[in-house]
Amino acid sequence: MNEQNRKPAPRRGASARGSGSSSGASARPAGAQGGAPKKPKKKGGAKRVWANIGRVLVVLVSIGVIVASVLAVMLSLYVVKVTANDASLLNLENLKLSYSSTIYAIDPQTGKPEPYQRLVDNADRIWVDGNQIPDNLKNAFIAVEDKTFRENSGVNFKRTISATANLVLSRLTGGRITLYDTEQGASTITQQLIKNITGDDDRDPLRKVREIFRAISLNGRYSKDTILEAYLNTVGFMGNTCGVQACAYNLYDKDVGQLTLAQCATVAAITNNPTKYNPRTEPENNLQRRNMILGMMLEQGLITQADHDAAVAEPLNLVDPSEKQNTAKVGGNSYFTDMVIDEVITDLVNEGICETRSEASALLFNGGLAIYSTVDTNLQSIMEEVMAKEPGNYYPDQEVEYKDKATGETKTQNVQGAMITIDYTGAVKGVVGGLGEKTADRGLNRAVGSLRQTGSTMKPIGAYALGIDYNYITYSDGGFIDDWVEEINDNGTMRKWPRNYSGKYTEQRMLVCDALANSINTIAVRVGKLVGPDDLFDFMTNTLGITSLVENRTEANGLISSDIGVGPLVLGSMTDGVSLAEMAHAYMMFGDGGTVTPLHSYTTVENVQTGEIVLDNTLLPTTRAIGEDTAMIMNKLLRQVITRGTAAGTGTNTIAGMETVGKTGTTSDDKDHWFIGLTPYYVTATWMGYDQPQELAWKAYGKHPPTLAWKEVMERAQEGLEAKNFPTAPANTVVTKTYCTESGGEAGPLCPSTATGYYKADQPLEPCDIHVG
Repeated sequence: MNEQNRKPAPRRGASARGSGSSSGASARPAGAQGGAPKKPKKKGGAKRVWANIGRVLVVLVSIGVIVASVLAVMLSLYVVKVTANDASLLNLENLKLSYSSTIYAIDPQTGKPEPYQRLVDNADRIWVDGNQIPDNLKNAFIAVEDKTFRENSGVNFKRTISATANLVLSRLTGGRITLYDTEQGASTITQQLIKNITGDDDRDPLRKVREIFRAISLNGRYSKDTILEAYLNTVGFMGNTCGVQACAYNLYDKDVGQLTLAQCATVAAITNNPTKYNPRTEPENNLQRRNMILGMMLEQGLITQADHDAAVAEPLNLVDPSEKQNTAKVGGNSYFTDMVIDEVITDLVNEGICETRSEASALLFNGGLAIYSTVDTNLQSIMEEVMAKEPGNYYPDQEVEYKDKATGETKTQNVQGAMITIDYTGAVKGVVGGLGEKTADRGLNRAVGSLRQTGSTMKPIGAYALGIDYNYITYSDGGFIDDWVEEINDNGTMRKWPRNYSGKYTEQRMLVCDALANSINTIAVRVGKLVGPDDLFDFMTNTLGITSLVENRTEANGLISSDIGVGPLVLGSMTDGVSLAEMAHAYMMFGDGGTVTPLHSYTTVENVQTGEIVLDNTLLPTTRAIGEDTAMIMNKLLRQVITRGTAAGTGTNTIAGMETVGKTGTTSDDKDHWFIGLTPYYVTATWMGYDQPQELAWKAYGKHPPTLAWKEVMERAQEGLEAKNFPTAPANTVVTKTYCTESGGEAGPLCPSTATGYYKADQPLEPCDIHVG
């Protein structure tokens, strides 16, 4: 390299960019002022700037694409997850079934479940097939809610984008500026249907995303007619009214197919804002919107000008609710249906499936449940017919006055009655909660919801059953005297107690079998004292499951109430009373070998949409209450009530060729009359009295009404059933012996009168101590 081509190295401290000579001579052009000379601009600088900007944009776009891809994947995963069950949730073919719940009963001919009753809550919710809905009503909804319904893919993206922009602009300007006509919102009819089915939360920002994907999917799976039918049956109206059929009955008391064009537009006008456009409370608002809808139908070519003008001129013509004649509203529950509803709601809460009864009720009526009930439809119908008969057949027609404790008013009431039948699995087969025609759904069911004094029906389930089970007494025990003890009344005077229903005492030895057959109080009380009130109370509450007995309660007047005593637990004079259902359950042990199983009106409750078992009563525990030997002996004792005791002469000795057993019960003040009867198939409890307890003057009328009503029901219900017997104790555990009817001891050759009794094999029977020679 040539020496002259070398550039001298800059001196330390000198600038590498334009350092001058060592003498500081200026290198700038002539005319320039002092200072360092400017470096000339390099060509291509602008290009480099734009290149850098381009690189930044590429990076940003790349990041955006990556973020968008991640978001798209996340959104896809989210949509897949939240719509995983849509095939069943949005199954429109089953929507009619899954939308409301149905109670099923076993068909006795096929053995398969058949619909017994579809449940409808207080909302008039009546499904109507699409071909029964008039075109004018369909077109009215399409015109105002979704005019592109027939063509769109389930989503109107133009309206969705416009609605979003409109919402943003409206909020930014405080509502002063909007972009488009707001009569139709962003949601299509398909999207509204999805919301009606899923009940999706409006506050969830991702709701619209789910709704859009679901709408597109639904539109691909179903025809427009199917989607429109489902929508018109699920759309909400004023109050609790849902679906166009229910709305038609609500407003016009007629089927939806009979609506005029104007009435169709009136119905369609409500859904935008059911409070604002309720034709009953806001008729002017509804008329204005109705006429607007008619105008939209005309504009869209759905009606003619003449149709439009006639409809606009038509008044609302609503039917006064008090003048409705149409009975098409779903309802008219049987007492059994009422019982199932209450039991399922209670179990949904008790099992922790629902937190409140209100939530449980909503699930029951609107959750698409299949309730497989225990009802015997033939038996239920027979019971309804017998109990619906006018007073004067079995039950006396006795109207009496009483004073209402709450208001002090004088009112009247007539005799009432109730009946419940169960089988030996605890299944309720039929129930009727009152005499005469049933007038209200889920009203008072006296067989389940009323607590009544039980009278002598209490004696077998406590005193006598435990007396035999504990070996305190035998079938023909004669160690008790039919007389009284003196006790002090509340006012300090002395009384004879216990009082026999006849008011008489023999003051003689009386056998247990005779005392039970003729319902003698004195003997039952003596047996109850042997057992002991504490043991009686524990047995009845913890083993038999009677829930209404009072252990210890302070009343409003400061007095203490308690049912731990022989009066309540033997003679049935308890604080509150016991229901027919719980008494029938207690008697189950006498016809089932000594065991009891909880009462239930259904076996399973299933979710129709998922197939999930929601509630299951198929594995209820069976409890041994008394020994098999005791149960058989008690069954034979209760047989005496029918053959020679208080129920003799009623023609109930055999029913459909099968033995019967039972017990009558009457309170000492004649305010309650009972009969609890058993056949090899059923246990039935029947009752007669006044809702507001008063004395029953029934004796002049004739034989015991509850017993006669039971007899007719059982004769008809068991007709054609295979004859069978009550279960017996295991071999050699119960033996028969001949006893003396005077002493109750084992009969000898000198005993003038004898009978056959039933005894535990390991329990000796002492010889007769009267006829000894």
